[in-house]
Amino acid sequence: MRIVIVPGTNRAGSLSYMLAQVVREQYESLDADTDLLDLKEMDAEFLLPSAYKEPGDRVRGMVKRFMASDGVVFIVPEYNGSYPGVLKLFIDMLPYPDGFDSRPVSFIGLAAGEFQSLRAVEHLQGVTGYRNAFHHPRRTFIGKSYERFDMATGKLKEAELEERLMKQARSFVDFIERIKAD
Repeated sequence: MRIVIVPGTNRAGSLSYMLAQVVREQYESLDADTDLLDLKEMDAEFLLPSAYKEPGDRVRGMVKRFMASDGVVFIVPEYNGSYPGVLKLFIDMLPYPDGFDSRPVSFIGLAAGEFQSLRAVEHLQGVTGYRNAFHHPRRTFIGKSYERFDMATGKLKEAELEERLMKQARSFVDFIERIKAD
């Protein structure tokens, strides 16, 4: 099983990327093949007016990696009450309708505030739902994000949070297997 993990920002040193590393280790412990799709790899090629109809090598490469997934885990940071524009730009590069049609997706919200990225995740679910993704019902929301990480190691400070993420990972793997069996 191939799981693509998308930390939804291109911000250098982001907690989303740190969390994606933790999540990646969890999925690998469940024998999943993982691909961390780092949006920092997006360059000016994604902004060209021709990128939609005549995508360059970088765009095609990232899209191909996404399309090779059996399931996608989005780590969704909250930016201004929604998800980051760079994530929307990447989504806009995905083929229609194949990009999300019947593709299992899972969501982890991450925010500095107490609303735990709920609104950002729901906005992204609106887009992926419109594109006919299969939404995994177990979402994980993390608030006060800067208190949750040991910044020196990039690891989570709380065993309870790590357990919630692992429960979500196990459930998502089961979800994908059931969908693939149909």
